[in-house]
Amino acid sequence: MLQNFDPYYRQIPNRLSEETKKELLKLAREEDAFVDISYKVSFFKYPSKLKKFAPYGVAQMLRVTEEDSKIHKDNNRTNEFDNTYMPRNTVINYPLTDNPSRTNWYDDDKNLVTTTEYNGHAAILNTGGCYHNVDFKEGDGERIVFQLCFEESLDEVWNLWNTQKYRCF
Repeated sequence: MLQNFDPYYRQIPNRLSEETKKELLKLAREEDAFVDISYKVSFFKYPSKLKKFAPYGVAQMLRVTEEDSKIHKDNNRTNEFDNTYMPRNTVINYPLTDNPSRTNWYDDDKNLVTTTEYNGHAAILNTGGCYHNVDFKEGDGERIVFQLCFEESLDEVWNLWNTQKYRCF
């Protein structure tokens, strides 16, 4: 059964094809593909290279290789390498690697509330509205995810996804 833990996330089937995953991982493994940021999550430098994978919005990839990522809420931003505007209120998160993928969610006092267990699925995440971090332990292996990024709320992205518009890539 797919998880639904409002207001933090809603799990959905991972509909990325194996070919798409291979293409995305090839881009992710290019030399200097990512830039490290302060909360121990690296961003793919050139989201414009991901446009063909996100015909209805903006895409990004993230890589995690360290424990103890900072608890945070995401902010909309402009990518400094190719000037792509990155909305970050809600994302559809597609794990690309097979290692344990978990996202921890916290209340406003930063107490742990729940954890997204992907188990081969994807999820719509309320990244701009709720505190979260990556649950990554030493030995988990590199974690890479592909994300479709939206300014809309969790409920709005959920409704868009349910209209079939964002289901197939």
